[in-house]
Amino acid sequence: MRFMTIAAIAATAVFAALPVHSSDQTFSFNHPSFGGSGLNSAYYLSLLESQKQFEEEEKTSLEQFSEDLERRILSTLASDVVEQIFGEDASADGSFTVGGLDVTYETVGGDVHITLTDGIGTTEIIVPEL
Repeated sequence: MRFMTIAAIAATAVFAALPVHSSDQTFSFNHPSFGGSGLNSAYYLSLLESQKQFEEEEKTSLEQFSEDLERRILSTLASDVVEQIFGEDASADGSFTVGGLDVTYETVGGDVHITLTDGIGTTEIIVPEL
């Protein structure tokens, strides 16, 4: 037992006498969005794709057509509203209703104040004079 203790002390003394080398600790980001290597982007993209919680459902042709038609009609109505407010024959103030949306506008010192009310809330848009 005494021999093992002497051997352990001798081994510790040998290792303590050896030179020790170290370097500064450095930190770098791995994610490319934070300055990390761009080579990691494929890994993080695949990780993100695997974590999606839902799958996109396929829409039928009828649903797609219905949505496209609705967007087209709303775009045309928006163009008509802009023409009525800012066109050549525009009046200084007015109001109208599109579906369940009440639109009121008035010109105040060159700026156009547009108020949109849908029965739930009100949004005001101020368009400055150009």
